[in-house]
Amino acid sequence: MFHVLRRAPKADRSLIYWGAGGLLAASLPMNFFISLGRQILAASPNTLTVAAQLLCAALLTGIFVEGMKYLLLKVKHLSGPELVPGGIAVGLGVGFVTQVFYGLLLVGMGTRLLLGDTSTVELADMAARSVPELSLAALASLIGRVSLLVLNACLGVVAARAIVEKRRKLLLYAMLVHAGIELSYSAITVGLAGHGQVAILLAMAFETVVTAVGWPWLQRQLQTER
Repeated sequence: MFHVLRRAPKADRSLIYWGAGGLLAASLPMNFFISLGRQILAASPNTLTVAAQLLCAALLTGIFVEGMKYLLLKVKHLSGPELVPGGIAVGLGVGFVTQVFYGLLLVGMGTRLLLGDTSTVELADMAARSVPELSLAALASLIGRVSLLVLNACLGVVAARAIVEKRRKLLLYAMLVHAGIELSYSAITVGLAGHGQVAILLAMAFETVVTAVGWPWLQRQLQTER
């Protein structure tokens, strides 16, 4: 994250905190509508219903997260040269706060496992995993954290360009890309639930592709803004 910011000297570092706070604010209505959609669709549970729930959650996540980035950059009234670096900073803030909460969740789960608590499905699943599988999952988690930062920084650039170029269609693209990646990852984890290492390896491959595609593109955007 700091490597990206060093290459974007025009970026206002405080926008990282604005991005983090914006995600927390957007999470309340986003999670409400995702939960509401899941409850409505759960009335007739089947394979299509599960797919519809994943699609609904992915679309709402893309709309709220990318919409928040766009509105935040508009409200801050940044000048033209500051918008793209500002979009990167906001995106990094979104990725950063997501990692913090996910890390706290893992610490909490680890502490409960040490105390012998396997009362939930997630804890029981983790307790049943072998050491190699847990190591592989930890590696996948690290790769996922990098891909999350890269993805949000890239889509922050797209949201900023929607303002600079006055093309709201770019904002729609950012929302759809975010939703598509969210849906693909959810489909891997849900569709291959119970397949252990296969699901982890496929998720790692997907996250690696996201990083491999997004990072060079982000580097080019940084060079353009210099």
